[in-house]
Amino acid sequence: MRDGLDYPRRTHVSDLRNPEADRRRARLVQELAVRAIVSAVVLVFDRVFDAFTRGGGSRIVAAVAAAGLLLNVPYYLLAWHGRAGRVQAYGRMFADIALITLGMMGAGVVATGQYLSIYAVVVLYAGLVLSRNACLAATAASTLVYLAVAIYHHVAVSGQDVAWTVIAFNLLVLDILGVLTALLATAYRRSRTRLSEANRELERAQDETLTLNAHIQRSARTRVLGEVVAGVAHELNNLLTVALAQAELLRRRAGTLPPAVADGLQRIEVSCETAGRIVHNALATARQTTDTPVLLSLAEVSDRIADLKRYDLRRDGIAIHSRFAADLPLVKGVPFQLQQVLLNLATNAQQALREHPHPRDIEIVGFRDDGHAVLEVRDNGPGIPAAALPRLFEPFYTTKPDGTGLGLAISATIVREHGGRMTAENSPEGGAVFRMTLPAAPIASPAPVRAGTSSDPK
Repeated sequence: MRDGLDYPRRTHVSDLRNPEADRRRARLVQELAVRAIVSAVVLVFDRVFDAFTRGGGSRIVAAVAAAGLLLNVPYYLLAWHGRAGRVQAYGRMFADIALITLGMMGAGVVATGQYLSIYAVVVLYAGLVLSRNACLAATAASTLVYLAVAIYHHVAVSGQDVAWTVIAFNLLVLDILGVLTALLATAYRRSRTRLSEANRELERAQDETLTLNAHIQRSARTRVLGEVVAGVAHELNNLLTVALAQAELLRRRAGTLPPAVADGLQRIEVSCETAGRIVHNALATARQTTDTPVLLSLAEVSDRIADLKRYDLRRDGIAIHSRFAADLPLVKGVPFQLQQVLLNLATNAQQALREHPHPRDIEIVGFRDDGHAVLEVRDNGPGIPAAALPRLFEPFYTTKPDGTGLGLAISATIVREHGGRMTAENSPEGGAVFRMTLPAAPIASPAPVRAGTSSDPK
């Protein structure tokens, strides 16, 4: 497992603007601050104890605490240069264990068995800040070093009896604490990794949603402009047709005309024909699509939109489910346009459910119906007002205060251009049902068997 501390190389001006370098530097300062505080507390306690007991303190303990305090300076200078950051972190950890052991020796191994909990400071910090492996290494090193010192003290130094029962019990507690800390540190890092992955996924989905929304907005403006141009071109074409017919009729009825009048009528006819061709080209351009239809699965389109909306829906406490029949046929269409339709329907359902009591559910269901592929977006919200049902797909009609009234109108137009139809109704069980019916592709290849997917707002 990679350690949590990975200190930067020599600091440059660019590092000062690097968020990762700032976080590493903050972790270094945090570690040194913890070490300095513990050393200072031990030093102050020993000196106060010495004053109250008139010499009951230990000079070795005071010296070890002072050394732990002063060692922060070379620690910081070494970490500042960023050479072998993990090795340095492990070195500081083992140095702390060595200093604690020296202090325990100075206070007397026989009398310090009950104070073995001081090692837990290193064990806990190693588990929370470094890694699981560092925590286990600190636990093992603390146990082995203290046991070695106790055995040496008993055999080679004083020959006095060592309180082995107290030492064994406290070492056992220390080992249990170390193992539990390692397990908790592993669980913490896994949850942090999952959270980071979820955040990255949310950012990715958000970026893709913004990109898709930008395409939708451009498509909406282009489609509305195309409809306006098509309407104007159609009317102009009608007027030009009438003008051309009247010019031809006038020339036929007038018989012989002066050359200047005949030439003028001919110019009118040529100009009307030219204008008609221009209008016809504009009308064809306004109606054509830039995307090429392909064979696609509505289940895959649904999965794409559900993936984009999943985290946004979870934030609103909305669960999204999908069910697709095994015989759901493929359709021929433009993937982006059908994604636009489904995204609009899912977003409308989300907005309807935001203020609705729990549970809040959106269900996307796909099935075959008489040679057609049907996709329904259902919700258990308040439903569609009866007065709005007949006008839902009219351009610029909306029941939302900040709505444009174009979403459903454009969606219905897209479905219609794909040879299908879109309808809406209220479900007897409550909520709204939007149904998109598209003709099945002229091939005998059903969509893959889908058992359905779901996402709960957990």
